[in-house]
Amino acid sequence: MSNWILKENERLDDLIRDGMKIIQRTDGFCFSIDSVLLAHYVSIKNKDKIADLGTGTGIIPLLLSALGAKDIAAFEINPIMADIAKRNVSGNKKNDIIKVLECDYKKIKEYYPTGSFTSVVANPPYRDIKTGKISNKEAVATACYEINATIEDVFKTAQYLLKYGGRLTMVHRADRLCDLITYGRKYKMEAKRMRFIYARKKHNAVRVLVEWKYGGNVEVTVEPPLFLHYDDGAYTEEVLSIYGKE
Repeated sequence: MSNWILKENERLDDLIRDGMKIIQRTDGFCFSIDSVLLAHYVSIKNKDKIADLGTGTGIIPLLLSALGAKDIAAFEINPIMADIAKRNVSGNKKNDIIKVLECDYKKIKEYYPTGSFTSVVANPPYRDIKTGKISNKEAVATACYEINATIEDVFKTAQYLLKYGGRLTMVHRADRLCDLITYGRKYKMEAKRMRFIYARKKHNAVRVLVEWKYGGNVEVTVEPPLFLHYDDGAYTEEVLSIYGKE
């Protein structure tokens, strides 16, 4: 821990993969299994340039780097989270792979020309601000609710950033699949593969992983379901393998 400097209300957690560690806030929103599943769902191709929209602590770029990605730009609007992401990148010696930008990705034209990336990744806020009870903790509220960015903002930004034929990969609530498909088509993106996530067998899907292709044809592959837990509550072997704990 000697190479890590922690500030007030911060802790250092083990990421398992590549021996990496990650700083997280004890009074804010910490990464969930959704980010881990998303990172492992991304198709990483040789010479990919990847953009992560709303990186938070930098969890997804860090995991992508362990899975073979070599060129990642991570965007974060919250200055506190952006600072943590930068320290996580530096602490794990990933500065040559990951670049963290503190900015509003809705204003991405100020930073990159269109078509600068081959892959965009997003684990966006899941809830419309008109639904549910918003937390009084700013970091939690903005992570869970579409306060700083909506689903449409994600697609609009991804279309600008992607080369034609590029890919957008996202994890979201399964019950918002209609919104995901609708906005994707509005911005000329077709879902090419998706995988539904279930807490347990015989339960309804809680999340969905989707990969779109900018300018793709109308055809989608629905992959086998991913179950998170056995009936006793323990993680399934597949989930443990994804975490690197097999």
